[in-house]
This record gives sequence, C-alpha cells and structure tokens, in this order.
Amino acid sequence: MWGRTLQFLPEKNLREGLLPWVIGVMLFLCTLSLAGALAIGTGIENWSAGLTSNFSVQVVVKNLEERTKQTTAVLRLLKATPGIEDAKVLADAEIMALLAPWLGDMPLGAELPIPTLIEVRLSSTATVDTAALSERLIATAPGAQLDDHQIWMGQILELATVVQLLLAGVVVMVVLSTIAIVIFGCRAGLATHQESIEIMHLMGAEDKTISRAFDARYLAHGLKGGIFGVFLAAGVLWLLTNLAENMGQGLIQAGMPEASALLWLALLPLTASILTMLTARITVRKALLELM
Repeated sequence: MWGRTLQFLPEKNLREGLLPWVIGVMLFLCTLSLAGALAIGTGIENWSAGLTSNFSVQVVVKNLEERTKQTTAVLRLLKATPGIEDAKVLADAEIMALLAPWLGDMPLGAELPIPTLIEVRLSSTATVDTAALSERLIATAPGAQLDDHQIWMGQILELATVVQLLLAGVVVMVVLSTIAIVIFGCRAGLATHQESIEIMHLMGAEDKTISRAFDARYLAHGLKGGIFGVFLAAGVLWLLTNLAENMGQGLIQAGMPEASALLWLALLPLTASILTMLTARITVRKALLELM
C-alpha cells in the first residue's frame, strides 16, 4: 500500500531536498539546549550535595599561637551548640585540595596564607540560627568568620533556574520553528504536485490515501534529519565532556552529564520524525479540504 501511494511523488524534489538538513540543524540546537538544562541541574545537585546541611567557620589570625587558642574556643562553642552533629578542623592538605580547581596544584610551602577552616555538620533534623551563632562566635573568637552556604547557594539556584527556563524557551522556539518549516514544505510540495493530486482525485483516490504519501515522505525526512542532528550534538557533548575531564574536578566537570543520562538522545530522532509526520498529515489534510 505504501509503495503504491508513493508513486505519484517523485523521489527527488529540490524544494524538499534541504528539509532533512534544516530539521537536523533544529534538532541539533534542541539537543544542546536540553543537554545544557540537564547539565545545569546535575551540576548544581552534585556540587551542592552536603552544602545544604553543612557550613564552615574560618579563623583568620596571623599569630599562630593566638589562632590555635581561638580555634579551640570555637570548637568548644560549636560542639556545645544544639543541632550541630560534628565540627572538625580541616588539615592544610584538605584545604589546598578544595582550592586546587581554581588555584591549581600548589605546594603546602607556598607563600599563601591558609586560614584555619572548621567544617561543621548539622544533624538531619537540625535548625540552627546562623546569624545568632555568628555573633556568639565573634564574641568568643574575634578572628572567627562563619560562612553560611545557604545564602549564596540560593542565589546560584535562582540563576540556574533562570538559565534553565531560557533554555526551555529555546527548545520551545526550535520546535515551533521546525513545525513552521514543515508546514511550509508541505504546502510547497502540494503546490508542486497539484496536477498529480487532481488526477488521483479523478481516479477516485481519497484524501487519506494522498496524505499517506506525504506521511511516509515527511516521516523519512524527520528521521533522517533527527539522526543527523543528534549525532552532531552527541559529538559536541563528547568533546565538551573530554575537555571538562582535562580541567580536573570542579563545578564544570560536576555539571557534565553521565553517559547513562544521555540515553534519551536515542529517542529524539524518533520524536522528530513523528512530529514531522503529524505536522505534515494535519497540513496536507487541511489543504486538501480547501481544494475541494
């Protein structure tokens, strides 16, 4: 049945020849936007893991003896505060490891002032008033500074949400543009094959028989363009992932999605072909009703 309905449509049509590649470019942009939105969500989730239930305290004092004294007083206060499960002083090597993604590998003997950093872990059901705790810390140790991750993490999450919404908007615009291109291509194809369509009508062919020919043609266009766009986007994502791995640990690498998280890419060519076919079917049947 499909072979018979396709006979009145030439295999090569200059007006439709570029359509698969246009669909491929559109799907390439759509794939990168989706991958970017997912990468931002994954990166923020991985990077902020543990920050929501932790905070840190710095003791910045030049004199080593005074710093040790204030650190002891800070630890005593923190461990006596309800809701704090643990508080420990990080070794200089651990602090340098935290700074490595931004400062690179630096020896401990480098002329870089390293403050005492205390990592504080809250219990799972704890609620600590960090503002009041900060005042008590300053009163106990003037060189102590409490770094609450919640404030700037909230700002980062707001920025990430805005970027994800923008990327979602790009996806929507790309999809709508693809639909518009397919509609234009269908109408151009109908104009090109108008005489053949009129002859088929005279021979008793129904509109659904004619529309099936366009269904098959545009299903193939969507599948071909979808495979091209997804393969191109997959190559770009693979390149970015390798570049991020070479940059070492940090926010950029944390934001790169796992290979298993990109399995949804395999569904995009099929989705593009179905969307293209449905758009062509609706456009063709509406146009055929107008011709009658």
